[in-house]
Amino acid sequence: MTNTYPTIKNNDRNQISDTKLTKFSALALSDREVMLDPDGVAVRNAIVDEGALLWELARDAGGLDLNSPYAYMTQCRNFHETCVVAEVFGTPAGFVTAHRVPNRPNVLFVWQVAVLPEFRGLSIGKRMLEGLVERPVCKGVRKLETTVTPSNKASEALFSSFAKARGAELIIASGYAKDDFPDDEPQERERLFTIQPIHSVD
Repeated sequence: MTNTYPTIKNNDRNQISDTKLTKFSALALSDREVMLDPDGVAVRNAIVDEGALLWELARDAGGLDLNSPYAYMTQCRNFHETCVVAEVFGTPAGFVTAHRVPNRPNVLFVWQVAVLPEFRGLSIGKRMLEGLVERPVCKGVRKLETTVTPSNKASEALFSSFAKARGAELIIASGYAKDDFPDDEPQERERLFTIQPIHSVD
């Protein structure tokens, strides 16, 4: 069956909407095509050199712990196959950073989910998670783990919705206590969210 979703030539800068980001999508500056959903949303793998873009998205999304640019650059360099970027008609709209846990390769740990305010309401966060776990690199993943603070109701709703859509169980346990963090960097406690099963046993 032929997929009739529209495509966009990403080297056509006229089709990329204005954005406050200074770093455009690496694909948007190439001659490659990206398959779009009917509403213009595309989810793709991050590219090795897109760390600066992810940092800007995290900064502009708000509500996230903004890590150093180096942290995002390292994520893209070492884990780009398990990190995804969402675009809306070629404009970067959000990202998910994640990695498979080395000593527990059946676990995918999601580090951050970011969506720019102007693109909320399109279920981009959920679509990025769905797109990520269905990638070949996540074959064999049985569990998804992440940590969520009690005040982060948006993330709690996102992961609850994702688990429900997959018919999976969401288990909430203690992650990091408030006292685990440095005294000069006060932070809320982090709860450990575990969603399982992500994929059935082969």
